[in-house]
Amino acid sequence: MTRGTASFTVRPMRETDLDETARILWEGFREDPVWGPAFPEHPERAAHAIAHWRFMADQAVRRGEPLVAELPDGSLGAVSTWFPPGEDEIAAEDLGAYEQLLRSTIGDVAAEALLGEGDMFAEARPTAPHAYLSLLAVSPAARGLGIGMRLVAAALERYDAVGLQTYLESSNPANDARYERLGYVRAKQVNIPGSPTVQTYLRQPAAG
Repeated sequence: MTRGTASFTVRPMRETDLDETARILWEGFREDPVWGPAFPEHPERAAHAIAHWRFMADQAVRRGEPLVAELPDGSLGAVSTWFPPGEDEIAAEDLGAYEQLLRSTIGDVAAEALLGEGDMFAEARPTAPHAYLSLLAVSPAARGLGIGMRLVAAALERYDAVGLQTYLESSNPANDARYERLGYVRAKQVNIPGSPTVQTYLRQPAAG
């Protein structure tokens, strides 16, 4: 695929991508109005966040349908973690390990807040079958080239082909118009204490 001067290959995320994916997610969400404050200022803030994002990426590799945009030099330009109907972004049997990771890195107070946010997001998800775009991030070197939305569009082709609606949460209002151009329609809002309101989006599959 090509967008301007940006050529890349869309492929499934692999276990060998986890470290690079975690770094891209950290860079992508470090200044995010919702996800950024989830990781308090600390000398090890980057390490804490990267450990969290690696855990999430590992869940996607093991139970989801994640995609990456691989650049010609072999590096990753963007990452997206998708989950098919019936799958959560954290498996029930791994919730204990996730909570332990949070408490051992960001501390009890921040961990409780983040776990609470997760519950709110889970409650807002549709009950009808859908594919869930949990995370999308673009590497700093590839920003502004349209790679992120092209990676989403590649996944939408897959879900359109099987007639499956898709769902996402936009944690940064700056991205809302981009999702709407792909056919997403505003759904519920998630009101997180101390954070901007998060707009959720649904997209019906395009006619074949």
